[in-house]
Amino acid sequence: MGLFGKKNKEINIYAPVNGEVVGLDKVDDEVFSQKMMGDGFAIIPADGEFVSPIDGKLVSVFQTKHAYGIQHSSGVELLIHIGLDTVTLDGEGFELHVSQDQKIKTGEKLVNVDLAFVKPKVPSITTPIIFTNQEGKEIKIIKTGKVAKGELIAQLV
Repeated sequence: MGLFGKKNKEINIYAPVNGEVVGLDKVDDEVFSQKMMGDGFAIIPADGEFVSPIDGKLVSVFQTKHAYGIQHSSGVELLIHIGLDTVTLDGEGFELHVSQDQKIKTGEKLVNVDLAFVKPKVPSITTPIIFTNQEGKEIKIIKTGKVAKGELIAQLV
């Protein structure tokens, strides 16, 4: 593609939940902190309403409702993994609002999580957001610390 083609555009990533953005090094799980699945960041959620951080297609909606793979039209893919070891809850405490292969817009509701129910049952509610396919782009963190849902927090450039 040319200089102004789609491949050269940055991709904005918006906060999927109110909370605090932290580095992956703060995630107490080596799979994420050692970037074994890809680079990214994490959010410690302040509430349980999660929305899509990008426009795209839901390429994976885990049956256990704790993780969501979203593919952007550029080919970039990200994974939102709500909490650590939340797979063991088998979907309990998660109210799904989307389905596999659905097209989704930034800010559209993914899932409501009952954090009061989930938090005492898992090691952490820290939510890694991992770029499983960056399509050669670099992650530029725009904001760390406290963020509001829908706020610009990162870009792929």
